[in-house]
Amino acid sequence: MLKTTLAVTAGKLSAQLVRTFKVGSGTSLPGKVALKLDNNLLGRLGNQIREKTVAITGTNGKSTTAGLLSAFIEAGGYKVVHNQLGANMLPGITAALLLESHFCGKLDADYGVIEVDEASLPGIAKVIHPHLTVVTNLFRDQLDRYGELNTTAKLIQEGIRLGGGMLALNADDPMVASIGQHFPPDRVIYYGVNNVSYPKTLSLDFPVEFPQEVTDCPLCQAPLYYTKVLYGHLGHYECPNCKFKRPAPWLEAENIDISANESQIQFQCEGQPFDPICLDLPGLFNAYNLLAATVTASWLQIPTQTIEQGVSSYHSIFGRAEKRHIQGKSVMILLIKNPIGATEVLKVVTADPKSRIVIMINDNYADGRDISWLWDAPFELLAQSSKPIIVSGHRAEDMAVRLQYAGVPVNQIKTKPDILKAFQQGLNETSTDETLYILPTYTALLQLSKALGSR
Repeated sequence: MLKTTLAVTAGKLSAQLVRTFKVGSGTSLPGKVALKLDNNLLGRLGNQIREKTVAITGTNGKSTTAGLLSAFIEAGGYKVVHNQLGANMLPGITAALLLESHFCGKLDADYGVIEVDEASLPGIAKVIHPHLTVVTNLFRDQLDRYGELNTTAKLIQEGIRLGGGMLALNADDPMVASIGQHFPPDRVIYYGVNNVSYPKTLSLDFPVEFPQEVTDCPLCQAPLYYTKVLYGHLGHYECPNCKFKRPAPWLEAENIDISANESQIQFQCEGQPFDPICLDLPGLFNAYNLLAATVTASWLQIPTQTIEQGVSSYHSIFGRAEKRHIQGKSVMILLIKNPIGATEVLKVVTADPKSRIVIMINDNYADGRDISWLWDAPFELLAQSSKPIIVSGHRAEDMAVRLQYAGVPVNQIKTKPDILKAFQQGLNETSTDETLYILPTYTALLQLSKALGSR
């Protein structure tokens, strides 16, 4: 119809103008422009996906999970539409679909893999009606936008109710697993981790104790009893009062062997073992992302060998354990945005004896204005380093103060608010046998990514 054609054309034109004049990332503006002309455009495009649409939401891991799943589907020879740049609200998702469409509004895609912001899920789900909604985890994040965890859980639950379809839930997160209690059992599949093995060289002893974010049962508020804690509040749990407990996973990682830069994962699905899979990404959090992508791919009936092929061809994206070689030096970019995510990233960084560190903290709307979360993350781990740490971004001074209280000597903290100058200084001070770790918040990552360009 004419309205759709005009909307898609206007969106594509705005994207071209952004690229030509280099005035932004162009991830959301085309969607905003197009929706002004056709406010139902997302539904018109999304409903053309031939096979199935998967929505992926949760606090951490959405982009990596969606990227892995897209790689699995593409390895099977299918066409995927995916908001791979991480713009996960209505304009960004609309932009991703329209940029893959013909000018007439025809979308040629077998599958849709849509990363969705938690608070945006109700509005998105009632339009695209995902066949499966994956929930990765729920951690305290941007309290000025989302509120506490029970508020976010209710938003996700409402989105699932409006969208319909199946659910794939992280059994190890009690907040996420409790969402499944509100839907028929035949609509829910769970995934989880049985055991994790760390190398002896990785210290898991924290200089100070940081509290779990979930200690009470999400259903009756009685204290939860944990038999195993994996990270944050993820683990094996049971409520002695109402008997709510970790559900039996449909897909389970029997064991995950964590090393500094990769993980070896032994899966079993409904009791049937997979061959071990090697994931070339650091941290337990990325092993969970692989687990979420694999449970979805298995539900989509993608063969195991195709999943393995997709893992081997996957390249990390947009600051999510993104590895680059710049000026002959190794650089790893790890997004940080909340206490639990930062904790896992700090484990990775401090496990590398040849690390150099630049921390970039912004407080723009997309980052969350409230940066008090810096005091809930264990930056005390960095006090063990004898190397300088560069802090940058709008809130560089605040990060410097946090490091001082964490025990980092004042003469080791270098404050350089300009993000690109901080990056260049970090790169200059990194030798060829070291790795420069960049820990940015979201908009700092955007600034850095724009300057560095695509790989």
